[in-house]
Amino acid sequence: MTVPAWLEVLDETLAACRAHGRADLADRLHRRRGADPGGTRLAVLGFPKQGKGYLLNAVLNAPVCAVGDAVTPPVPTEVGYAAEPGAALVGRAHERIPVAVERLTGELGARPAGTLRRVEVGVPRELLSAGLVLIDTPPVGDPRSPRTAAALDVLADAHAVVLVSDATAPLTAAELALARHVRTWCPHVVLALTKIDVCPGWRAVAERDRTALAEAGIDAAVLPVSAVVRQAAAKTGDTALNAQSGFPALLAWIAEQAARGPEQSAALLAAVGVRAAAAELVDTLRARAEAAGQDAGTDQTTLLNRAQRRGDELRRQNLKWQNLLADEIADLSADAEYDLRERTRTIVQHIDRTFDEGDPGKVWPDFAAWLDETLAEAVETNYGWLAARAEWIAQAVAAVFGTRYERDLPDLRLDGSGAATIGDVGAPRIERFKIGQKAFTGLRGSYGGVLMFGLVTSLAGMPLINPVSIGAGAAFAAKTIHDEGGMRLQRRQAVAKAAAQRHVDDVFLRFSKESRDAIRLVQRRLRDHFTELAEELSEELTAERETIIAGSAERERRSASLRREIDRLAALHKRAGELGLRAGRVPRELSA
Repeated sequence: MTVPAWLEVLDETLAACRAHGRADLADRLHRRRGADPGGTRLAVLGFPKQGKGYLLNAVLNAPVCAVGDAVTPPVPTEVGYAAEPGAALVGRAHERIPVAVERLTGELGARPAGTLRRVEVGVPRELLSAGLVLIDTPPVGDPRSPRTAAALDVLADAHAVVLVSDATAPLTAAELALARHVRTWCPHVVLALTKIDVCPGWRAVAERDRTALAEAGIDAAVLPVSAVVRQAAAKTGDTALNAQSGFPALLAWIAEQAARGPEQSAALLAAVGVRAAAAELVDTLRARAEAAGQDAGTDQTTLLNRAQRRGDELRRQNLKWQNLLADEIADLSADAEYDLRERTRTIVQHIDRTFDEGDPGKVWPDFAAWLDETLAEAVETNYGWLAARAEWIAQAVAAVFGTRYERDLPDLRLDGSGAATIGDVGAPRIERFKIGQKAFTGLRGSYGGVLMFGLVTSLAGMPLINPVSIGAGAAFAAKTIHDEGGMRLQRRQAVAKAAAQRHVDDVFLRFSKESRDAIRLVQRRLRDHFTELAEELSEELTAERETIIAGSAERERRSASLRREIDRLAALHKRAGELGLRAGRVPRELSA
């Protein structure tokens, strides 16, 4: 069995819509592909309060559609032929709920929003007996409204459309936009100008509407009608009055649509749908190609020059951060040693004052505790200052690369100040002035006094040992003991000072070495971190250069692919136009 040409074009366009992510277009074409070939579907669209319901009721000579203040169904109402009047509500899962025609309005009002797909109504009218289905759509309004979406969704399988606009005013910009959209997707469109019975100037409005449609490139006749006059003529059987209503011309147009052969209708409907979908796809691809062209507006040479400038800047940054790190580490080492030296010097001064005034034998226990605590505090403070200065150096070096690198810094926490491992100061050997030593020193000093004053008093005839010589010996003994005690105190103070100062010097030497080791550790961590960062930036720059070079070829490839796809879609558009021409419609061509 030979596949119709229109079906081949439709399937190819359907595949293109899916390939380019246009599921909405693919769904419309799919519905046209699977449409029932045995009938004609005619949709009636319009904005609110334009007389759409009155128009349909007048066409059928039956109160089928809601009019006036009655609630308009939020879903399409399909009116077809039936031997007996009846209605059914079709749910989202295609379930059918039979409803009496007279109870239809109440049943619709009781249904929750979003539960219905459409309403089907059957009436015994000869106009519908050949398979014609009239579709009353919800009023068109806000593009985001579900009612508008439901109304425009009918275009996917409509063979013809009657646009409704009243004669109170010419077509608005929104109505022209709706007409343009409808004509894009539907091969046969007519504009029904309603309410001419209450608008004396309807002829001028009709002429202005014809002009506006022609200027917009919309092929649609304008048929003035009056539903009120039509219904009055139907009641009285007045043929002349019926002619004045304008409905004979509208009914003739509807009969013409229903009389078309199914194959001709299917081919024409497919051709129009393919052309509409292809035009939208071509517009999308052209916009993508233009965007790609704008992105490629900066040519490869400019991009490479920009990358070269960034490379030069990176080399300057490398030299700058290395010099900055070396200078700051040198300053930190000198400042840390000076800080520790200054703190220990202050401690030594306090040691001198303490032992210039006190006896080590009495104050040494309290002094030793104070010295250990003060040295530990000095070392901890020095380490804390060193750690804070190291963090500042890290941030200063990171700022050379940019502020965004200041947050991702290496761990510079030191293992500890080592203050807890400071040994206790050893107690010096303090010589005590014991009782026996004082007695011996006193006897030694008293000998000179007794001998000296005994000889002087012997000249006066007194014996060598007399009260005067004994008193002098006691005085000399006391002075000798006092002088010896003072000299022994000075020796103890000197020994204590020397012991304390040696301990301070030992602490300084040890922890100044640890401080220098900590600074070298900080330097190595920062050096390794920023060297790695510089290498990563250099690799990124190299990759960027390679991407720029490869991107030019890729952009050219994508551009050529887009051009080929646009040409292919334009060819489909042209083939669909030829099919439409053979089916009885001459379309406008799409420029590729």
